[in-house]
Amino acid sequence: MEPLKTTTKRWIGIDGGGSKTSCVIGDEVGNILSFSKGTSSNIHGTPLQQVYQTLTQLIHKAMEDTKTSIDQIDGIFLCLAGADREQDQKVIKDLFKNSPYAQKIIVRSDAEAALASGTWGQSGILLIAGTGSIVYMVCHETNKRLRAGGWGYLFGDEGSGYYIGQKALRAIMKAYDFRGQDTLLTSLVLQHFKLHQASELLKLYSVENFVPDIARISELVLIAAKEKDAVAIEILEDAIFELLQMVRVAYQYHSINKELQLVLHGGLFSNKYFKELFLKNLNQIIGDVQIAQPKIPAVVGAYLLAIKNSGLKIDENIKRNIETSWNEIHQ
Repeated sequence: MEPLKTTTKRWIGIDGGGSKTSCVIGDEVGNILSFSKGTSSNIHGTPLQQVYQTLTQLIHKAMEDTKTSIDQIDGIFLCLAGADREQDQKVIKDLFKNSPYAQKIIVRSDAEAALASGTWGQSGILLIAGTGSIVYMVCHETNKRLRAGGWGYLFGDEGSGYYIGQKALRAIMKAYDFRGQDTLLTSLVLQHFKLHQASELLKLYSVENFVPDIARISELVLIAAKEKDAVAIEILEDAIFELLQMVRVAYQYHSINKELQLVLHGGLFSNKYFKELFLKNLNQIIGDVQIAQPKIPAVVGAYLLAIKNSGLKIDENIKRNIETSWNEIHQ
């Protein structure tokens, strides 16, 4: 394969979450030139100065790796968790007000980048079902935007890995003190945490960041459901019902225009059993909709939004270059 030809203008895309932040830099024909990762950049869970440090370190590294000057940077898209409200975006932009990047920074939600990765920046509906859950819709033709869910593990995240894990723990404790049905989940979860009895699960209260630990229990629920465990099946059916309610709200807000693609993101959809169960119920409740399978990650979606914001048309050549260069750089 011939070396990719690069041009002079550059765009930086950043996708930031509660545990990690990813960064890419690319040119105007879709060549991804560098990829790097840092720590959390969610302003609702990380001190502001730490967020600023993480973001600037990633920007500096992207520029150094590709020998890019500040004059070559046409735009920097920061697509961050916890940044979908205008006041949150202002807080993040203000962090850069005395930096050389101030006029190049645009702040968006991380959901917007994830959606762009599945639709190549076109209109669509995003459903994330990972540790948390959210639905995010963008319709450029009507200028409509909508979000549903995504309010965190205390107030929302229905249908997420955490939601499933928490319901599994509650079912185990109910079975333990004879208020609920016996379930295979008890032995699977105790084995997972290397415990001897259900009461020892109280140790989870002392874990500093327990959300990921509880979300990972969803993998055990999927195993139990495949073994026909009635409790696990009921938990999954409830989770999928909650996800579908969010999806239905998005389609209703858009007058049931099923031409909008539905982009599925998140770890739960990487499980074949869960995905097939979801799609079966999606068809029964909402009907036929076009499912988009992202071929690029959300961080490349952030770069895509950046070049699109500069007026570049996302044609087949750019799409091909993005896929090819990303696959090469990510090997």
